[in-house]
Amino acid sequence: MNDVLIRPTQSVLGLHGRNFPTLEISLGGTPKGIVLLACDGGDLLGGTTEVMNRLAEHGYESLAAEIPLEDASARLSVLFARAEERGWTAEQTGMLGWGSGGRIVLDAITEKAFGAAVSLSPALRSDDSGNSVAQEEFSGRVATPWLGMFGADDPAAPESSVANLRAVLGGGSDVHAVAVIYPGVGDGFYRHGNDGVGYAAWYDSWQRTIEWLEARIAPRLTPLAQQWRQRCIRGSGSR
Repeated sequence: MNDVLIRPTQSVLGLHGRNFPTLEISLGGTPKGIVLLACDGGDLLGGTTEVMNRLAEHGYESLAAEIPLEDASARLSVLFARAEERGWTAEQTGMLGWGSGGRIVLDAITEKAFGAAVSLSPALRSDDSGNSVAQEEFSGRVATPWLGMFGADDPAAPESSVANLRAVLGGGSDVHAVAVIYPGVGDGFYRHGNDGVGYAAWYDSWQRTIEWLEARIAPRLTPLAQQWRQRCIRGSGSR
């Protein structure tokens, strides 16, 4: 996308007496849902606007913020509360995160049930020593369908760690989770690579993201559908 079609509204949300910046895009008509974006550090005013516009093309409102790991749970609660204020239920809400934000989304699927979650290049290593994050924390606790996408050359998410995570998510929970590895690319594959391999990974990851959201986020009823539902309720009550 070369031209920005919608300029997000800049606003702030409060937490513990302090404000943190957000970007919001609201749509007219009947949007399909809302996607909460967990941005990589320093990226809120960078590539986030393009991602929000791409979501808008497919009918999704969006709300974006940078979410530091140490304050993640509290900030996510504020974002979900804001989405609820805008009339969206949990099943009509998705999450998308990349880089450090992708890890925030991965952690969130064990804490809250909502429509769908997507992580791009979430780190699976806890520190520079190469220690892997304990994936046992996900066993049997996944509450939200999750799609994770990784670059095979990402040092923070080696293929062995992704394979272990895939096994844990697939064997310990009834909630669907998928991990995809793209060969020949690193952790920044989602940033529209210029070479053939990078571009293919970027394009495919975006297609998978939209398909995942559309298959799992519950759509908002149109005004006509709401009228029909009310008519059916009245009809069943008069019998």
